[in-house]
Amino acid sequence: MPDRIRLYPECHADTTLISYFVAERQIIEHAAGINEVSKSLQTVRSDATILLGIVDNDKHKPRYLRAFEPIEELNKVCFLHKSDSNQYLIIIDKAIETFLLWNAAQVNLTMADYGFTTDVRQLGAQLKRLAIETDPNYLRLLADLHARQAPGFLTLERILNEFITT
Repeated sequence: MPDRIRLYPECHADTTLISYFVAERQIIEHAAGINEVSKSLQTVRSDATILLGIVDNDKHKPRYLRAFEPIEELNKVCFLHKSDSNQYLIIIDKAIETFLLWNAAQVNLTMADYGFTTDVRQLGAQLKRLAIETDPNYLRLLADLHARQAPGFLTLERILNEFITT
């Protein structure tokens, strides 16, 4: 049974989202993009470590990530596993910005109340900043989406809880 877990979110906004649900910050290692997530999964090969990459549903997926097979797909969250390994992948569909917009719409939150636009491209630019990790408006948005039980947040939280406690 593996005794360590490593999480590799692909961007600052994803890192903050995952950090919202995971109390043990030391198991989270920010990766700069989907290619870095793929490299991290390929590099750390140990039966003693469970690895979980968190990426957007990019059109271009590194070859290594194409070998992962779906376990569950629900509420804009897809959970995958690479057979015969301790490696897993969460794909946020389509990207963090559309995931947030969809979840906000599901629970009637207005993005403007948090200083964010509903234009996907502009929101993407807002979320790509390093400062997003400590942005009080972003942190409040995440907390409110969770408190209002946005479906994607509940799905992501359940998968992470099962993953970390299993």
